[in-house]
Amino acid sequence: PTEEPAPTEQTPTEEPTTAPTEQPTQEPLPSPTEQANIVDKTGWENAPKWVSVSADEIGLGNSFQVCLKGHGGTGKYTFAYYIYKGNTAVQKTAYSKNIGYLYTPKTTGEYHALVFIKNEKGEIITLKSDKVTVFEKYKPIKLYVSFYTGNIVLGDVINFEIRSYYGNESTPHMYAYYVYKDNTLLQKFPYKQAEHILYDGSNTTTRTECRAEVSYTPKSTGKYKFIIFAKDALGKITTYTTDEYLVKGMPLNLRATLSNKNLRIGEVANVIAEASGGSGTYQYAYYVYKNNALIQRVGYTANAQFNYTPTSEGTYKVLAFVKDSLGAIQTEATHEFFVTNKPPFPLNVYLNVTLYSNAMVFETYPEGGFAPYQYAYYIYKDNTLIERLLPYIDGEGDSLEGYYHELLYIPKNAGTYKVLAFVKDATGAIKTNMSAPLEFKSELEMYSAPKTKGKIIYLGNAITLLDIPVRGGEGFYKYAYYIYKEDTLMEKLPYTNNANLAYKPKSTGKYKILVFVKDDSGKIVYGMSNEFTVRDAAALKFDYVNFPEVALPNNQIDVSARAYGGVEPHQYAYYIYHNNNIIKKTAYSEGERNYDYYFGETYTYHKYGFTATSPGNYHVIVFVKDATGAIITQRTDTCVVSNNPQPSNYEEMNIGANLNKYTSSFRLFFEINGGGMGPYYQYAYYIYKDEVRIKTTGYSQFNSSNINGFIDYNVMESGTYKIILFVKDGIGKTKTHVIDNIVFDLSNEPSITEIKFNNDYYVYLGKEFSVKTTIDNGIGSKIAYNVIKDGVYYYKSNFMSLNNYIHEWNFKPSHPGKYIVQAVIRTPNGSILNDTTLYGCEVIE
Repeated sequence: PTEEPAPTEQTPTEEPTTAPTEQPTQEPLPSPTEQANIVDKTGWENAPKWVSVSADEIGLGNSFQVCLKGHGGTGKYTFAYYIYKGNTAVQKTAYSKNIGYLYTPKTTGEYHALVFIKNEKGEIITLKSDKVTVFEKYKPIKLYVSFYTGNIVLGDVINFEIRSYYGNESTPHMYAYYVYKDNTLLQKFPYKQAEHILYDGSNTTTRTECRAEVSYTPKSTGKYKFIIFAKDALGKITTYTTDEYLVKGMPLNLRATLSNKNLRIGEVANVIAEASGGSGTYQYAYYVYKNNALIQRVGYTANAQFNYTPTSEGTYKVLAFVKDSLGAIQTEATHEFFVTNKPPFPLNVYLNVTLYSNAMVFETYPEGGFAPYQYAYYIYKDNTLIERLLPYIDGEGDSLEGYYHELLYIPKNAGTYKVLAFVKDATGAIKTNMSAPLEFKSELEMYSAPKTKGKIIYLGNAITLLDIPVRGGEGFYKYAYYIYKEDTLMEKLPYTNNANLAYKPKSTGKYKILVFVKDDSGKIVYGMSNEFTVRDAAALKFDYVNFPEVALPNNQIDVSARAYGGVEPHQYAYYIYHNNNIIKKTAYSEGERNYDYYFGETYTYHKYGFTATSPGNYHVIVFVKDATGAIITQRTDTCVVSNNPQPSNYEEMNIGANLNKYTSSFRLFFEINGGGMGPYYQYAYYIYKDEVRIKTTGYSQFNSSNINGFIDYNVMESGTYKIILFVKDGIGKTKTHVIDNIVFDLSNEPSITEIKFNNDYYVYLGKEFSVKTTIDNGIGSKIAYNVIKDGVYYYKSNFMSLNNYIHEWNFKPSHPGKYIVQAVIRTPNGSILNDTTLYGCEVIE
């Protein structure tokens, strides 16, 4: 093929006010022995140091987000974004303060971003992103639903999280869901727009996607399931069907809890009523007692929470009532709580500071004043204010556990740091506390020898380095290089802001590179690279071209090629033939550069996929073009596309499986080896109960190139279960695997095998004690704790999910005395069981 056509996108006329350059003004040549004088340290301190993109592939019509990343800090920087298709800039922006850029490609191909960062002195550095492949074929919505697998009792809530991406992402996806009971449509919930989670470069977002959380409370017993619909801007829909849930009945039950233990007049007591069983439809009423005398009645409403504000001193409790639609009533009292008229202790702030190798953690503990509290911080370095962390933010904790906030701060350079913590209470009162000085040492260090990318190159090509192994120091780095040939210094390359060395040797021989790194304080470190060999120029050659022998119609077929020699970069293009008639030509696209770890030679690699829509014989002519314009071609073997492909060297598939069995559910893990045309494998399964098939699924494609997966299933009836797993490879051949004799007896209730204090049997007032409960057959149940002090109920926790056979719980008492703890288990069958610590824990002052 000829040169790649010019892109259809229009390059904007607006250019950065200062033209970006990767070669700033040169500095004096480096010296391995003399340290430079200390100069202005502000140049690149706190600048972004990485750039990432929101996806490695998107469908045409969608967008990708370019994000700059760096740990905290502030600085006066501006950013310009150049978007490249291959080696051609198709979009340029002016400098702005935007730390991200959203781009919508107009054509298919491979894109990347080059970000120019300019500081207030006018200096410029660049960061290059990974590639984004834009494909033409519509990629269906990828829909994930995370949900609890297990049976529940009437009154419990079913929660699930919906996530989706692909499809058309120009606007957020819409979600709807249908509720089925006993295989009859019970309720339809209309489409609502999902939350659009934009990629921001953080660890919490791996790509731009849509999300929603759904809660549903069944109103009667039966078998429930949900069908979730995800619709994109084109109106295309993907669905997901959950397993069934068995919602069982139980006698009406109530648990009333209170998060507070000690209150002052004017503070709010929040009562939570947790009802279950009965008819499933509830109303609640509340009686307030002071010193065992009834002082207030609140009639029945649908509100499961009640807030009460005491107006006088005394010992209080709240008696909660629940009434279901059948008229059944249950009551439950909270633990007692104490209300005093004592003025609050003056607001005070305590700080705890921990220093790590690359970070500082400041823990702020308020006392006194009126909860809740909010927090803000000033950061000082060498007695100079460098950051204001505003506005005020909420913290963690409660009146029982205590209130606190934790700040993680990552300094950019060495120095003496202090933090001024601000705490604001509910009345607006503010108290501050300054931490002790903390010396942060971040010496510039080259922690290993630099390595070249490959150990053999050919004349005409550039030698490049892998990431330079340096850390610490002040601000941003500058780099310089001494080039040695046969241990003789040949050339000195001056300091620049560019860490991506690309040096073209002028003659053959054995070379090394001495790498210098200088930080903003002028500190220099250096290290010698490994030896690499420069050989005479070599002709551009194919290492291999891979193309499958057979394939199914309408399946994707990949052609991949690897080339070496010539002058890099290499570009690849493809002519696709069907029955010797050309059906598609692609433009050139740059290959990925890498090196052979064993032989040390550099090479490039590229892969292209297309869909064979009709049976017949397919082949591809692969073109590789180097930087000089030299072109080589190679024809692949023929791929026979048919409904019954027969490869000559087929390796039989093997399925490995492992079953995890829980109280009323199981998870089957499986892994596939062998077969043909990976990773385009699919799987389906049948589930039997007592030899009767009860579930049949269609084929689903694996979520990744790793050919493994898992199946969750919720068991609603006792019996003997069996799974037949079907796996189909990329050429349509199938393999089955059977897991049988999976016995469930749902009448087997959980049992508490042990409950004990984790620590010694005494703690000091203000410290926590820890309780460990071991439960047999309990996963899927709910657990709560009652704390009893000197024979009187002292505190009741809410119910929590049991996801393991061991459950640990911590509690901080507010009074001295002898404590025991009772664990309360509510099973999926609705039964209640409990057990109490054999020995007590003494809380002493």
